[in-house]
Amino acid sequence: MSLLCAVVLSFVAAGCAANAGTVNPASSPDPARQAEKHLLVLSNAKVVVGISPRLAGRVVVLRTPAGTNVLAANPPLWAPDAKLPGPSASWDYPAVNGHVVWNGPQREWWLHQDISKEWKDNKYNWPPDPWVEFVPYEVVKKTRTSVVLRGPASPVTGLRMTKEVSLEADGTVRFRVTAENTRATEVSWDLWSNLRLLPSARVRVPLADGGMKVEHGSSNPWKQAVLGYDVTDGWFGFLPDESIPQGKECRVAKAFLTPKEGLMVTFLPDGALVRRFTAASREAVHPDHGVVEVYQNVNRDPALCLLEAEYHGPLKTFKPGESMAMEEGWKLLPWTGDRTAEAAFLKDLPNIR
Repeated sequence: MSLLCAVVLSFVAAGCAANAGTVNPASSPDPARQAEKHLLVLSNAKVVVGISPRLAGRVVVLRTPAGTNVLAANPPLWAPDAKLPGPSASWDYPAVNGHVVWNGPQREWWLHQDISKEWKDNKYNWPPDPWVEFVPYEVVKKTRTSVVLRGPASPVTGLRMTKEVSLEADGTVRFRVTAENTRATEVSWDLWSNLRLLPSARVRVPLADGGMKVEHGSSNPWKQAVLGYDVTDGWFGFLPDESIPQGKECRVAKAFLTPKEGLMVTFLPDGALVRRFTAASREAVHPDHGVVEVYQNVNRDPALCLLEAEYHGPLKTFKPGESMAMEEGWKLLPWTGDRTAEAAFLKDLPNIR
């Protein structure tokens, strides 16, 4: 996504604010937990996943049975009567957050559609396709621990997405998305998985040699400082604990990374999220993007913070009726501690499956 802070923060503010009010589940009542009644919930003894078919089949809750949601979320939007924008070219996008699947490259989001001549002529690269943000998905099949949801064909991209979510006994969440070309002509897109996480979290990515570029771009640089990072034992990570300089409102940066393997580890206040996927080669991903991308904004205002952990599949040209797919796994594990404890966890990760 763009690093223009004014655009990004206006889109995510409501979701970050909602998470800022999350309380320990032992403190009853918890409004976020109560709002899960509006979701399609999958659960077993290890993990709970909440999905909103109304919000494009989006995963908006990921937690242990006794834990709090680790995803940035906006529970008021889960309600069936919540006001949402229609499927059109519109700047009126509330912050849904959670896990979303976009298509890349971002520069072409509005170039291959006929619903808005203005947006095509101006080559807008924000906001995203509303058909992957707000359009309801059909529940095709459901059990207590799995679901298949299918969306309508998007006139913006020409793609129809099907999402499959399933829980394994060890607590692993399997997520698979398939995108079918519904047009009468070829299309060229990638699948872009974006997991928005609690802004207090820290994401670590194992780097391939030379696989790092960090950018700081902003429409308001005099109010922003660059967010620092480190690479420890080959693992990249931003440093969200850095203080914000006097006179500045936030620290912000985006990293474009080539991972050594398809793996991201997010350290949360009371646990770690291990995310595994098949990493595309650097050559297969559009040059505008990284194989893995991490965006983080640490703001004085808790409502204006954001952490995104993203990755791209290979850019693919496919014919009418053909499809492409992407699959990943999420697993919440116990963890507490500081960066020393992070390093020990990462060293032992090959033994954790």
